[in-house]
Amino acid sequence: MLGLSDVDGMTQVWFVDTDGRLHGGAAAVNRALRFVWWIRPFTWLYPLPGIKQLQERVYRWVADNRHRLPGGSAQCRIDDEVRG
Repeated sequence: MLGLSDVDGMTQVWFVDTDGRLHGGAAAVNRALRFVWWIRPFTWLYPLPGIKQLQERVYRWVADNRHRLPGGSAQCRIDDEVRG
């Protein structure tokens, strides 16, 4: 469905626009947060040089370490062979 594999779904969050375009990682989070009125203005900063790279790096760190974060468990870990 949507051209995503099981691995795609396990390695990052996805957002589907109304026109069917897929956004993954920090871009997906920013797209979803545009529906929260009080945070929407901050989501427009995402495309700015440096902001996008910083958010992507932070998103990747959180995704890679989610099993270590509060509420995480061993089931949240993604093995290196799954990531590719």
